[in-house]
Amino acid sequence: MSSKMNVKPLLFGSLATAFEWYDYALFGYFAKIIAQQFFPSADPITSLLSTFAVFASGFAMRPLGAIFYGYIGDRVGRKYALAASLLTMAAPTTLLGLLPTYESIGIWASVGLVLIRLFQGLAVGGNYGGSFIFVIENAPVHRQGFAGSLASFGTLGGLFLGSGAATLMTAMMSTENLESFGWRIPFLLGSLSAVVGLAIRNYVPEQHSQPSKDQLPIREVLTHHRASLLRSMGIILLDGVGVYVLFVFMTTYATLFLKMPEESVLFWNTVSMGALVIFIPFFGWLGDKIGAKTVLAGVCLGFTLLAWPLYSWLIDSRSLMALASLQLIFSCLMGAVYGTLPILVTRAFPAHVRYTAAGVSFNVCVAVFGGTAPYVVTSLINTTQNLYVPAIAVVLVGCLAGLSLRKL
Repeated sequence: MSSKMNVKPLLFGSLATAFEWYDYALFGYFAKIIAQQFFPSADPITSLLSTFAVFASGFAMRPLGAIFYGYIGDRVGRKYALAASLLTMAAPTTLLGLLPTYESIGIWASVGLVLIRLFQGLAVGGNYGGSFIFVIENAPVHRQGFAGSLASFGTLGGLFLGSGAATLMTAMMSTENLESFGWRIPFLLGSLSAVVGLAIRNYVPEQHSQPSKDQLPIREVLTHHRASLLRSMGIILLDGVGVYVLFVFMTTYATLFLKMPEESVLFWNTVSMGALVIFIPFFGWLGDKIGAKTVLAGVCLGFTLLAWPLYSWLIDSRSLMALASLQLIFSCLMGAVYGTLPILVTRAFPAHVRYTAAGVSFNVCVAVFGGTAPYVVTSLINTTQNLYVPAIAVVLVGCLAGLSLRKL
């Protein structure tokens, strides 16, 4: 392979993840408004739990998406799987921006919301993991970690754009206008993901050589690569639980449970996400220099040792300085996660089943633990009245990921 970076797959692979995750993450950022619009209740916690249950339902479809699009990626071609997943995402995201509320059509609004979220989950299952493979396989060997980090850069870039859109709408509009129609605008803009999907299909060359068709990729993965699959999922807990507890759920945690001002919380969440995105390529480069496994070992240690004192400061003070410090420190750690996970998971599997194996690793782990994290954490806080639940979750993830990393 040439020592020069192939720019076109790198650019489009990163854009694919950015648009896919912008569409997908908006649901979490507008969770409180969606709860009011589609699951009205006198108790805001009940409405929120219903919304987070729908949020989690999309994750249940992601393993199926990984298997379906993984077959396309391993047997037909990487670019075709990516393009198809983006086109699948564009339709339900646009429909969510147009969906009538519970007040207009009753229970059908709730049913429609669930169906939309299921199709979004199917689409993300075909992108998450697969986009990393697409980019890494088109990069020189000595720069594959950096290339994979740029695909992660796109993932977190999409989360950052979603947070930025939520912050912008909140700052520009009155509460009445935001809840009436403003929240829909970012979802309608998500239809642009279809443009990226068409561009990948039409303008990016396919370089993956088609393997023999004697066995389904998922069957081979489960038969011959179970150990690598389980270890990969153990490390991916850093991603799956970390980002949803520390960033997506943080806006709800700080405003609903800690009674902090919503606009300020959204602002710092967006700033922290921006910092996280900036850290990603640095750690991808560093992983190429000193080893991705070494970088992730430091992350596991940070999760284990820092979560409790930082959450304690936030809970005791309820200050924006404590919130900003917690999120900025974990922005650095999560930047290291996203900068090194793609190359570690990619190299854990042979090329002819790699798209499927990586997709299943990421999506099963995130579906089981990440997608349910906001619901589980909210339920535990509500049941136990213990505000340290998120800190306990982060510490446990650091320990489990560290044990998995030792054997990968």
